[in-house]
Amino acid sequence: MTTHAATQPPKRVQKLKGKPWKAQARASRGVRKHLDAQHQVTPHFTWAEFACQDAQKTPVPPNLRANTIRLCWLLEKLRHQLGDVAISIDSGYRTPAHNRQVGGAADSRHTHGDAADFFVAQVDRWIAQGTAADRTAVLGMANRIFAGGGVGNETSGTLHVDARGWKARFITWVAAR
Repeated sequence: MTTHAATQPPKRVQKLKGKPWKAQARASRGVRKHLDAQHQVTPHFTWAEFACQDAQKTPVPPNLRANTIRLCWLLEKLRHQLGDVAISIDSGYRTPAHNRQVGGAADSRHTHGDAADFFVAQVDRWIAQGTAADRTAVLGMANRIFAGGGVGNETSGTLHVDARGWKARFITWVAAR
């Protein structure tokens, strides 16, 4: 068992890490180095929470990690726009086998490591605790932040976002709140 405390980053890194929605934080090598040492993708997201939900908890493969990093910096912006409410990944990376098992799309962005899903209970919590007035406002924020990526939702209310690099929109939910 390890008993050492997490090392404190230099003050400049601390300041940038405290504002992860800013471009300077994304571009900082010092922030990246500190995050990597802490097993974090970005200040509010860890590599462990992006692991596949299969029995092996398969981590994001090294060749897809850049995709996950790009996604998480956008999620930091979404988190901030929502009023700095806590966001947790309900579904992140999926192995191709697990994606088939859960009925994911044939070439799901989850298998590329650049997608995240949020179940309706969490979306509704963001509304109750944050700055979004309703699900339509959440969807609007996601559309702006992920303008060059995928935004979708399912009739269940699950919100899907991805950083695919081109605009994709699918299924719109009827705002229930």
